[in-house]
Amino acid sequence: MTLTSARGPAVSARIDDRWASGPAPDAGDLAQLVYLSNLIGQEPRLVQPGGGNTSIKVGDALLVKGSGTDLRTVGPEGFTRLSLAALATLRTIETMHDAEMMKFMARAMLAEGPAPSVETPLHSLLPHRVIAHTHDVPTMSLTNVGDAVAQRLVAELFAGEIVYVPYVRPGFPLARAVSGIVDRLPRGAIGLALAHHGLVVWGEDSRECYARLLRAVNVIEDYLLSKRRSRTAPRAELVPTPSVDVRRRAAELVLPVVRGALGSTNRVILHFDDSDDVLTALANKGLPALARRGMATPEHILRAGALPAWLDLDPTAPPEETAAVVRSQLGRQRKEYEDYHARHATNGEAPLDDWAKVVLAPGLGMITASRDKRSAVTANLCYRAVLETIANAEAIDAFRFLSEADVFEFEHWPLERRKVDEQDAKEKASLLLPRHIAVVIGGGSGIGQAAARRFVEEGAHVVVADLDGGSAEAVATGIKTTYPGRAIGVELDVRDDESLARLVRRTVFEFGGLDSLFYTAGQAPRFAGVTEIRREDLQHQLNVHYIGAVLAMGSAASVMRRQQLGGSIVASVSKAAMAPGRDAAAYGGSKAALLQAMRVAAVELGGDGIRVNAINADQIETPLFLKFVQERAAMRGVSVEDQLEAYRKRNVMGVSLIPAETVADLAALLASERFRYTTGDIITVDGGLPEAFPR
Repeated sequence: MTLTSARGPAVSARIDDRWASGPAPDAGDLAQLVYLSNLIGQEPRLVQPGGGNTSIKVGDALLVKGSGTDLRTVGPEGFTRLSLAALATLRTIETMHDAEMMKFMARAMLAEGPAPSVETPLHSLLPHRVIAHTHDVPTMSLTNVGDAVAQRLVAELFAGEIVYVPYVRPGFPLARAVSGIVDRLPRGAIGLALAHHGLVVWGEDSRECYARLLRAVNVIEDYLLSKRRSRTAPRAELVPTPSVDVRRRAAELVLPVVRGALGSTNRVILHFDDSDDVLTALANKGLPALARRGMATPEHILRAGALPAWLDLDPTAPPEETAAVVRSQLGRQRKEYEDYHARHATNGEAPLDDWAKVVLAPGLGMITASRDKRSAVTANLCYRAVLETIANAEAIDAFRFLSEADVFEFEHWPLERRKVDEQDAKEKASLLLPRHIAVVIGGGSGIGQAAARRFVEEGAHVVVADLDGGSAEAVATGIKTTYPGRAIGVELDVRDDESLARLVRRTVFEFGGLDSLFYTAGQAPRFAGVTEIRREDLQHQLNVHYIGAVLAMGSAASVMRRQQLGGSIVASVSKAAMAPGRDAAAYGGSKAALLQAMRVAAVELGGDGIRVNAINADQIETPLFLKFVQERAAMRGVSVEDQLEAYRKRNVMGVSLIPAETVADLAALLASERFRYTTGDIITVDGGLPEAFPR
């Protein structure tokens, strides 16, 4: 993404033709359309993720990108097939409510597929074979000015090839407005510049449509470049940008506070962007007033909110002072949003929970918030497009967006809000940990690996931390194949304070905060009696099972406190914390010490809503336990099978190896709201070992 710099010279951002050879000529019309769609979707200056639309008419059928699909990745199955004959009756309909329109389009479908896009009527009423609709930065820059200026510029640049259409709400109203001018379009017209809503271009085939799209966009881009170069406006006054170290320390503090303030009702996942171009754009002291004028297209309202929030902070201020300022400023802006909502709301509808998806903090960077990491990144890309649009529009004339009433109408458009509300309801009904951020220490194998997967399955974003960084990354990569953007792997040595600090820092910068810590790091014991044990044996176990665990709990709790959302800390203490075993003073003592420290932590953190609970797991089928079994068997001079049988006989349920997923299930439950009133407890997963019963 290109942002116009307030300090450097304007540079061309022309979009290159990437068609190359394309699909084989005999691949078929749909294959060509899929290729066109993917090329458009992969260029963030043409569309932001999830936005834009494409279609083709084949015989009596319209194939149009379905609702909920993404041009970047859409395949043949992502296109809805509808009857053109049925859709033709739209030409005679003057008005149609949204619910009626969706039912009408559903009846026009010729085969099962995704729900029709709300832009389907527009594609059906334009009498052209292949159509592409983009939310490209150049067209948004050209049309986010006054109507008279935009109309004149479109006419001058395109001489009738592209026709300007004043703003009409997307959906049926836009389709109806365009239908009314179709017969009056110039003979050589190849597209429409929709005020505040991007570009529509058509062609006889996908290749021609793509070529025309790029030609139109680059004509505008060349014009914008000339305006930026020739502009003689006074040099913008800039906000000083602190050093990298200062701003990163401040951001590590600020991000959890922002997450807590925005997610007090529904948690959010954050994305943080402090790249040089963003910092330069935010340094312009005139930006706050420009940002309050709105977004660049209605599509951005859905993905990046009605307006960005703004933080004026001193990165060198004391932490508690900074946290208070963040909460105060966001609280004030929340009140302003509620006032805006009250000016336009009807029927007692409540203000939206996701009122701020973009937070701008000069000197720190841009923070975006959403239900998951991918959506937070999308909000970032959308607002980057807005920043560039603002700079370009100001070079042309003066940036302006929709009226407040139009913004409110689109923000609350039932067809779009329904998707969000339905997804929220589904999350709450079916997931234990929706929108949570969890750190699993010891996540590279065994119980930790199973827990990392389980947390993600229940809706969480997970940081997989392990001494073996390769294993941690492998687990995270495996998770991401099914849950993109929801896991990262981090190498961690719990014996090293700086390594722990890097883990917490990486978690905060990646996702914005921390809700759950599951500590299951383990160290294989050296069995020795108390008359033979060495200091280094004791210290080695304490470093991993006690000291590392306590410091990890403290670091996690510090982030949780800044969020003010509560939290959960769970650690695996094993049977050794409850029942003595021969030659296990080092191992058992370190686990018992951890259990006591957790009880102390439960007392200290309860007032913050942070729960601390332990799991007493025994006979779990993990590499570490199987190594333990082998060593015990060797000490006793018996086979591994005999040793396992001895373990089976000592528990009241007569179970042998217990799957690691059983502990993972319990860890996820303890981290969830199901156990919101439980702290200072220990729960066993061992088949019933009487000597290790908690009470």
